[in-house]
Order: sequence, then structure tokens, then C-alpha cells
Amino acid sequence: MKWTYRIPNKLGTSLLLMVVLALVLVNNLRERSNSKQLETAFESIYADRLMAESYILSLSEQLHQIQELLETSPADKDKALEQNLSEIDRINLLYLDTKLTEDEERHFDHFETLTWEITKSLREGKHKRAISDIDAALRDLHLLSEIQVSEAQSLLTKTAQIFRSGSLISQFEIGLVILIGLMVQGMLFASKSLQVREKQVPENLN
Repeated sequence: MKWTYRIPNKLGTSLLLMVVLALVLVNNLRERSNSKQLETAFESIYADRLMAESYILSLSEQLHQIQELLETSPADKDKALEQNLSEIDRINLLYLDTKLTEDEERHFDHFETLTWEITKSLREGKHKRAISDIDAALRDLHLLSEIQVSEAQSLLTKTAQIFRSGSLISQFEIGLVILIGLMVQGMLFASKSLQVREKQVPENLN
């Protein structure tokens, strides 16, 4: 602890306080950055993954309804088919508003092309061709659903890493604050010791 006698008390305390202030500032900036990253990740999980999965489910339901209409041929089949096709177009536009990965965009472009072909075939009365395209479209939806799960897991892993890094830095900060506290105590103790020694030195009576 000899170093405590070599550092002027005021200067040493000031330096340590500057370190604490710098630490607080850096920590504040890091927390803001982490909060922004977490907010973005959670928003993406909801808007780009959960909502996209709900669109996929709705599209699948519409295609299955078309299959059922073609198998049962009810009296109002044409009107019902047009409603299903219109709903598919509406959902497709909603899906395009989500953030798409390269693979997702490729599969969805193929799916969208199939829905156009399905619409064309149904309006021309080519039901067998439409049924074949519906089967292919459902396979695309299955692949798109798998992408949603994979991307959501990736985002969750990212958030977990942010939490872990924040915990490690917090532990480091606590350790550093404790160390700084011990250093301040050491300097204060050294200052008191010096004051006591000065009082013990006898005055020159010459």
C-alpha cells in the first residue's frame, strides 16, 4: 500500500471520481444500445415472424377451402371461389409488408406466382391444373413456416446474448466499483497517517 502515500489525496480522489463518472457514462450508453437492440428484436419477432406465421396459416386455410369447394361443387361455388381468391390477394399484400429474408422472398415469389396461376386456372375452368398448383402452393407455405421458426429462434438467441453480455459487464462494473472504493479508503487512511506523523514531529525550539 506504499502507492497510497505517493498520490496526493485530492488528486487521487479526483482521478477515481473521474473513473466512476466515465464508467457510469459508458454504462448508460451501453444500456441504451442494448435496450434499442432488444426493442428491435422483439418488434421483429412480433411483426415479421408471428404476424407472418398468422398470414401463412390464413393462406393455408383459404387454399384448403378452395380444395373443398372444388371437391363438393356447391351451388354458389363460383362466388365462394372469388371470395377466397380475393382474400388470398389481400393476405399476400400484408405478407409483403413484413421483413423478408432472401430465402423467404424466393419462396414467397414462387407462392405468389402459383396463386396467380390458380386464379387463372379456376376462372378458365381448369380445375385439375388448379388443384395441382394448390398442392405446390401448400408446400411453399410449409417452407415459409419453417423459415419463420428458424428466424424467430435466431432472434431469441440474439436477445439471450445481449442479456448475457449485459450481465457480465454489470459484474465487471461492480468489481471495479469495489476496487475503486478500496483505493479511496487506502488513500484516506494514508492521508490520516501522514497527518498524525506531522503532529508527532517536535517543533524546532532554536
